Amino acid sequence: MDSQGFGLSIDERRRLLEANAAAAQFFRRELLRATTGWPMEYLRAHGVESVLSVDSPWKVGYAPRTYSNLVDHLHKQGFGYGTLVRAGLLDWSEHGDAQDRHRDKLMLVTHDQRSSMVGFVGIGRDGVARSASPLTAIHRRSNVLVGAVEQRDLLVGGAVPVIVDEPVDAIAVSDVGRQTGGQWAGIPVCGGGLSTAQARMLRRFCTSDKVIVVLAGSEAERNQSAGYLLDLAFFFDRVRAVGLPAGESLAGMAQRESGVERVHDLLLKSRPLMTYRASGSGFVALRKADLPPPEPGGPEL
Repeated sequence: MDSQGFGLSIDERRRLLEANAAAAQFFRRELLRATTGWPMEYLRAHGVESVLSVDSPWKVGYAPRTYSNLVDHLHKQGFGYGTLVRAGLLDWSEHGDAQDRHRDKLMLVTHDQRSSMVGFVGIGRDGVARSASPLTAIHRRSNVLVGAVEQRDLLVGGAVPVIVDEPVDAIAVSDVGRQTGGQWAGIPVCGGGLSTAQARMLRRFCTSDKVIVVLAGSEAERNQSAGYLLDLAFFFDRVRAVGLPAGESLAGMAQRESGVERVHDLLLKSRPLMTYRASGSGFVALRKADLPPPEPGGPEL
């Protein structure tokens, strides 16, 4: 019995992982084949068309707007319907027909602590990133990450993980990191928040003892992001935050003139949580005059 309460043998786990890996390859192929359509427009509008390169470490894909293309493709590869249901890739229609669970979405792979592909995050036409995979024997939303495996080389090399909400911002941070000596790696939480388990998992991927949380969006979104800081402080010695002006995003900032330098400089100016205070518009930076004197030998949050 696994930790989620599912009875799962080693062979069954292997087969579910193989199904998700095959689905990821299918989604990737569909995106790279495309020449028009909203997915291409979305990626280009946010300045992250770098993922369209076959060499991109971000293996973003596209689940086509079809009834059963994925299911049919995987079934031909020898995956049974039962396996695809348990892998979170297949639904049954009201008429009892096998159909694709994921349709008309940009797809990003989620990995577990073993770096196995266990599920997906989807971005729909509304531009909102959400967990696309259900709870399965291999996938639990609070125990997976997007971006850590894709940026393993950066993280092992000492890059500082930068926690953001949106995948496009994470990709923009990753691109900036690769252009500025490998200093940054973007990790998106995709609207689901950051659990203690995810904070622990992220630390295992990193050699840096520093992490940055980007505070952006509405007051509620900023407050939720600030809530990650205390969990992260259990695993990282230096926990920082940086606030963005209302309506601003890192992906948008990176597209402007000298965008790489602007994002890089912004992240260099991140501050400890104690230098932010809650306000009616979320967390805002304090002035130097407002700061209490540091406690000698106190913890650096």
